[in-house]
Amino acid sequence: MTASELEKIIAIRTSTILHSIRDLMENNLVNKTARGYSLTNVGRMQALMLDELVNTIITLNNYRDFWLGHDMSGIPLELQKKIGMLGMGEVLEGDRAEILKTQEYFISELKNSKEIYGVSPIIVPGYAEAISIAVGNGAKVSLVLTNTIFENIVREHDDVLQYLLNCGNFKLYRIDNDIKVAFTVTDNILSFGLFRLDGRYDISSDLNCKGLEARKWGMELFAYYLSMSEQVDAI
Repeated sequence: MTASELEKIIAIRTSTILHSIRDLMENNLVNKTARGYSLTNVGRMQALMLDELVNTIITLNNYRDFWLGHDMSGIPLELQKKIGMLGMGEVLEGDRAEILKTQEYFISELKNSKEIYGVSPIIVPGYAEAISIAVGNGAKVSLVLTNTIFENIVREHDDVLQYLLNCGNFKLYRIDNDIKVAFTVTDNILSFGLFRLDGRYDISSDLNCKGLEARKWGMELFAYYLSMSEQVDAI
């Protein structure tokens, strides 16, 4: 890329760009080529790292209150470092009426999803029924539940659970660990919730993200908890 092409993209004078390029070349970050200038291998790696850092800072700033007001211990450090992958999202929060609307939207999304991967230490009204409908529609579903929630569902929805366990496209896992995060990854969204600093789950605030990067982040988090879980084949 030439200096004049860079001027059109970043709207900075060519003389200023050339001065910066000279500094970059002295540090072996940029090479001069027949077509202009290009990053060296070191420059390319630094650019990738800088891009990741900028995305992380933007994501932290965009949802600052969400991160500050919640317990993040349920997110492994490696994924905390990749929090910038959640940039395409919004925090859904509000009063009881707004919360119910959010839950209704979430349940509707589940019913129409083709893939569902969830980890939950809480009970969400309508969740079991929505999962049953999605499985019946052919969706691929894998859920990780804490022992407490698993036992609760066995008591309250044993008929639905038995039906699901007999379906080839449904897998259920239980985990002994005390989980401090609740989330669901579908083919369209990552719905993500955390516990407050006082130890109670925050039903009034969810982070909903879209895009391939957010889904990849969510699937890595799912794999993290799946690795500590035991599959349930029958009840």
